[in-house]
Amino acid sequence: MMLVSKDLFLKFIKYSFVGCISVLIYFFSVFVLVELFGRDPVFGSALSFAIMTYISFLLNRKFTFDSDFSYNQVLRFLVVSAIGFTLNFVIMYVVVNIFSLPYLIGELITTMVIPIINFILNNYWTFK
Repeated sequence: MMLVSKDLFLKFIKYSFVGCISVLIYFFSVFVLVELFGRDPVFGSALSFAIMTYISFLLNRKFTFDSDFSYNQVLRFLVVSAIGFTLNFVIMYVVVNIFSLPYLIGELITTMVIPIINFILNNYWTFK
């Protein structure tokens, strides 16, 4: 008995692949901005996050969800990204500052939880 449909599972695999590409783009952008152009690391990280989010939207819209462009989708995608960002902050804060656990525990939790939540929101709301 399958808990999820084959189509949904394949969509999640595509979403995960796009996520991996997005992370590589993020780190590459940070490296270029900070190491090659001498920009401030905080600025480099913020700009790289924006670049990563934009590319992630484009790739997910076309490759993962096979959807036509709309400004409504862009706004919804940004809301989902903001939710993921906020969840990341809250989980890390609770793990490190309240439970006094090593930050890598928080990173592990965020890496397992946030992509699933973002996928569900993007699948059933952003790109419905």
